[in-house]
Amino acid sequence: MSDSKVSGQGLLNLLIYQELRKLLRAFPFSWPAVQKHQLERVKALLQSCYKSFDFYRKRFDSVGFRPEQMRYIEEMQIIPTLTKEEYRDFTGKLVNADPRRYTNWYQDGTSGSTGLPLKIYRNRRERAFMLAKYLRALFLNGYRYRDLTFCLPSPHRLSESDSILQRFGFLRRICVPYTAKVEQMVDGYLQQPVDLLYANRSQLVLMAEYIKKFGIVIVRPRLVCSSGEVMDASSRALIEEVFGEGRLFEVYGAVEFNNLAFQIIGQEGLHFNHDTNILELEDENGRINRKAGRCLITDLHIRSFPLIRYRLDDWIEMEEGNVTPRIKRIVGRSDDWFILPNGEKKPFHPVYEIMEKEKAVRRFRFVQQAVDEIDVQLVTDAQINRAAFERRLLAALNSEFNHAVRFSFHFFDVLPIDPNSKLRMVVSMIREGRSS
Repeated sequence: MSDSKVSGQGLLNLLIYQELRKLLRAFPFSWPAVQKHQLERVKALLQSCYKSFDFYRKRFDSVGFRPEQMRYIEEMQIIPTLTKEEYRDFTGKLVNADPRRYTNWYQDGTSGSTGLPLKIYRNRRERAFMLAKYLRALFLNGYRYRDLTFCLPSPHRLSESDSILQRFGFLRRICVPYTAKVEQMVDGYLQQPVDLLYANRSQLVLMAEYIKKFGIVIVRPRLVCSSGEVMDASSRALIEEVFGEGRLFEVYGAVEFNNLAFQIIGQEGLHFNHDTNILELEDENGRINRKAGRCLITDLHIRSFPLIRYRLDDWIEMEEGNVTPRIKRIVGRSDDWFILPNGEKKPFHPVYEIMEKEKAVRRFRFVQQAVDEIDVQLVTDAQINRAAFERRLLAALNSEFNHAVRFSFHFFDVLPIDPNSKLRMVVSMIREGRSS
């Protein structure tokens, strides 16, 4: 490792530490203080965008928005929402115009599960802030600097060597790629007792099923963190049965922002990072809704390639009655939707509600083979009356889809994993280019 790389990593660690201290002091949130902070930050951000980027200047001018005259956060709702495709074009043009400038920037990317891979560029300070947001969720749940983490990252995020901090015993981790076979995941976990188990819901479920099936004796971690996918009741029950109750918490985020919300062990709902991001919810009619909708995110700290009213599109329900708005649950991620024969996009959350009522269902996946054909893959209790179960489920689905789709049911002992090593609840052969 070169001296410049060491010094660069050292500066990044220092920035992370500084930002983490600020973020930890900001919680628990005071809603009046958060609202004041949001208005100050977003007004400065929008003024900077108007001066620095033709892309945003044109968007603001098209609706007559003047950031310097902004008095209330709600005034920004006239700004056009930002799609992933628009953001990809915006960043791509800037990078292509001066590629050498971004050579040493931190780069990441989305998986392209919606058919649109997206490369993310962040400078050092922004990268530090994103990592500090991630660490805040861990520390608020009892994580300590010298804890050992077992994690299952994507293969491209596996570092070649430990950082300086890890060589001195801080933020230690054991990593196995989430593309590994489940037996390799479990073998990695068994290397030595760990304090934190951190993985996507799919990998936690796969490990728990394997450990339970073969009666493997494990040392339970002190903390279990689930990320990346919607947590359903049956998955939570299995994970807690194998890895222990009272230690599982969820974090919610996206590659573009890193952590957006986090759960505190023992509490219902997730705390949205109101001090770092603004959350808006848009219902199916395109209106702003405080209770539920597809989410629009504005990041208050990213200035290099700003995200203003970015359509993350995950479907979120908010808790009612809290002074500081909390997420009740994330019902569907941005790729959890169907395409109907008339071209309409149908969100997943009503289907999720149907499946949640079926207590005999242990695991499920909807595979859309064509616009009028969906396979329902199921793992259920062994003792169910399949004929009665199918009739009841078919009636509910036909009612929801207005009989526009043919459903076929397929029962499994264990659901096969996706090629990307996940257990997605919705797989679309149409969007992935594999429909007949």
